Amino acid sequence: MSSSLRVEGASRKLGGRPVLRDINLDLAPGAFLVLAGESGSGKTTMLRMIAGLDRADTGRIFIHGALMDDAAGSFVPAERRGLGMVFQEFALWPHLSCLENVALAVPATVPRRNEVARDLLARMGVEMVAARRPAQLSGGQQQRVGIARALAARPRLLLLDEPLSSLDMETRERLREELRESVRAAGIAAVLVSHDPEDCWKLADHIAVLEQGVIRQQGRPQDLWRAPASPYIARFTGALGGMAVPVAARDGQPVLALPGLALPLPGAVPASAQARLFWRADAIRPAPAQTGIAAEALSVDFDSGRFRVRWQVAGLPQPLTGFVPAPVETGPQHIAIDPDKLFLFHEVGETCP
Repeated sequence: MSSSLRVEGASRKLGGRPVLRDINLDLAPGAFLVLAGESGSGKTTMLRMIAGLDRADTGRIFIHGALMDDAAGSFVPAERRGLGMVFQEFALWPHLSCLENVALAVPATVPRRNEVARDLLARMGVEMVAARRPAQLSGGQQQRVGIARALAARPRLLLLDEPLSSLDMETRERLREELRESVRAAGIAAVLVSHDPEDCWKLADHIAVLEQGVIRQQGRPQDLWRAPASPYIARFTGALGGMAVPVAARDGQPVLALPGLALPLPGAVPASAQARLFWRADAIRPAPAQTGIAAEALSVDFDSGRFRVRWQVAGLPQPLTGFVPAPVETGPQHIAIDPDKLFLFHEVGETCP
């Protein structure tokens, strides 16, 4: 079966400046891809290239096996790509009712277009505003109508440009669930641009993280969580830290070199004597004195059902912050550090290989 979306070696410059470089993607039919990254990383430019609103300078783009953009020649315009699009700014027709907005997107060959439109509005939970115009709706209601309109076109691929970022937290949470279920029910693939980790965890089958115009890492959400490939991705997946630590080699294995301590670290020995260390929130826990690492609990604070502890270990420039299920006493303690929940990076930002 052909991919819903395949991008081969695509690059794009704007004003002579490289915005995207050698992008490769392969999205399975029915899969939900989240394109993540900071502002300026190239996410929206990538979406515009898929949509046919921008051309690739190099490479090729296929949708369901059909060539849409070949930098060497052929190009299919946006209106002929069979796409549905949802924008952050809603982009509804202001002079039409919500029902008319959706019904006009239903292909002319489909019978009872108004009924189809009403069903889609009901699926998105906004059937009660069918007769209203967009200006009479809340932002969340407008976005739901926009998604219903995009699905009404029965697209081969759904593209979403940060559609949830301007909504309040409660509305975002509800709309994520409705969007995921609606896309699954429609049986189509979707590409969503976002800088919000929650979109990745709650929507994505596949994540591609852009950094400075290149895909730094892509894979299943659990793959990025287990082994982030850069400091940005470590932070994006919720890792703590980022402090510079002294690293030494022992039998070809990097170790955290502290007075009286050589804690094994993941990966190979970095090129320099220092690297940046990140860790999961539960990587640090209290331990018996005979087996633990000497540390001082500087502070203990309740935080969302857990207790946040700041541990100072001799030789480290900053405290290690960790979360534990029960409070501990401040003062001298001993801790254990799970090396499987540590991530080590070169100073320049590369994962230690």
